[in-house]
Amino acid sequence: MDPKIALRKEMVAEFTLNRSFNTYKGKVVKAEFTSPLEGIVVKNKKDQLYFYPLLALHMVKPLNCFPINVIPKTSLPTNPKNIHIKEALSRIVGRTVKVFYENPKTSYLGRLLGFKRGVFSWTLVMEIHGEVVLLFNPDYIIYYGTRWDFLKNNPPYKPPKLMNITKTANYLKRCLLEEIKIEPEHPRINIEDKVYVYPYGVVYEDEYLGEMVINILKEKEFI
Repeated sequence: MDPKIALRKEMVAEFTLNRSFNTYKGKVVKAEFTSPLEGIVVKNKKDQLYFYPLLALHMVKPLNCFPINVIPKTSLPTNPKNIHIKEALSRIVGRTVKVFYENPKTSYLGRLLGFKRGVFSWTLVMEIHGEVVLLFNPDYIIYYGTRWDFLKNNPPYKPPKLMNITKTANYLKRCLLEEIKIEPEHPRINIEDKVYVYPYGVVYEDEYLGEMVINILKEKEFI
């Protein structure tokens, strides 16, 4: 089960952050698991748009998403601890596995429905107590006594940050009095088709306007 199927557009889900463990509910606008803009764009009940990078998430529980019956394709080799974590996961799909986090110490037992290794993060799709749950960046898994550690990604990109897109756009409108529009599918804030504010930073074609936007956002610690 691909994470994009488990977390489709317009689906309502509960999002748990990985440090505070605070949980928020919202509607999925876009989810990306394998690009430098790896994360989920969410609209909350106040119609505010947020961008949650996968690195900032611990768990996502899509509501009204039902687990599918995944049949294991292959078995593990005789000495399974020597195989790569990605190969181990592909062979364990459809089976029950225990997933562990070191900080804080947490574990989950469930059936692995699918997984994805992205630019910054690992995503596991699990069936836990009959519900579909997405887990992000665990430390290791154990299957029948064999442990595999997740490899840490080291991409040549700046990771995106958690961003209240609506709040940032409204603040820029007050400061700049320019034409500003939110483009959630990218996701970004478009200022006059000259400056674009992404969750990882500012890209601009107009140097003067671009530097002004960067200074405004730094002043309020938006970036």
